[in-house]
Amino acid sequence: MPELPEVETIRFYLTETVLGQRVNTVKHLDQRMVKTGSASAEEITRRLPGRMVKSIKRRGKFLFLEWDTQDHLLVHLGMSGRLIWIPESAPWVTHTHMVLGFRDFDLRLSDPRRFGRIGWLPAGEEPGAQLGVEPLGRRLTRQFLAQKLKGRSAPIKALLLDQRIIAGLGNIYVDESLFQARIRPDRPGSSLTPAEITRMIRAIRAVLKQAIMHRGTTFSDYVDALGHPGENQAYLWVYGRSGQECRRCGHLLAQQVIAGRTSHFCGHCQS
Repeated sequence: MPELPEVETIRFYLTETVLGQRVNTVKHLDQRMVKTGSASAEEITRRLPGRMVKSIKRRGKFLFLEWDTQDHLLVHLGMSGRLIWIPESAPWVTHTHMVLGFRDFDLRLSDPRRFGRIGWLPAGEEPGAQLGVEPLGRRLTRQFLAQKLKGRSAPIKALLLDQRIIAGLGNIYVDESLFQARIRPDRPGSSLTPAEITRMIRAIRAVLKQAIMHRGTTFSDYVDALGHPGENQAYLWVYGRSGQECRRCGHLLAQQVIAGRTSHFCGHCQS
């Protein structure tokens, strides 16, 4: 599932290619994918032609294409979504749900599992207003997170996955961050000390920055906006490596289902 680094990578490449371009036509928009906002697929199809892309924003795992009307088109890639800038002559892949036609190129959204979504935000509505703080932003402080964890018996893994607290973290980068911070994923949130919270915030930022530098993590579905897979999978310490030796201490890595999600960690390095 695309998390913050993957969505940020897509945003970067779209900014380099789509910014300032005008939509000529909406070639296809699947009503089943329009799950946010009050505008239907038919209404979005009618509104977009002639509109110019003013900016491309990211909030958590969401992309927002801002138009010259100050409206936004929301795109969430779900589990298997791909948003690609591609020559208009290229054949459509199966499960293509949105095709915006620009000059010589299309912006195409495909999603085999259809867990993603599209939506329309009218001018004046803040993109991602319901989401938590950005993990790379200044609002994520020890004081902020300590307050959110206070009295919480839920595992820290589950709390870090809560998009209402921190926006953009998913299974991969929570596991990697907790390993780097030497904190077990099943620890109750309220059990973390101030020093551990500080260490965890630093680890989250370092892990995300590394993943962005390597253009995201690809195991199966994810590709960037130009159709290229990421490279960060070669740099993971624990995610997807249960049963293998820890690269730090040599003990076998463990796997445990926490809050419905498979977690990977080192029982020796993390406490």
